[in-house]
Amino acid sequence: MTMINQSMAMTPEQIAAETSLHINTVYSYIKSGRIPHVKLSRRYLVSRVEFEKFLSGQNQPPSSPTGIA
Repeated sequence: MTMINQSMAMTPEQIAAETSLHINTVYSYIKSGRIPHVKLSRRYLVSRVEFEKFLSGQNQPPSSPTGIA
């Protein structure tokens, strides 16, 4: 069984507090895949590495090709 180090993972509430985003926005980003996560039971966890990528803009969803409606 893999144990998750709490200092290496963040909850949506922690992300909201650190970014000043509304908690519903954080959940929306998680559910859309913009913020990669792991779901354990009923709980979402985001690795600090993925959170840092999100902050730096590396986790942006691919943009749609121009000219396609």
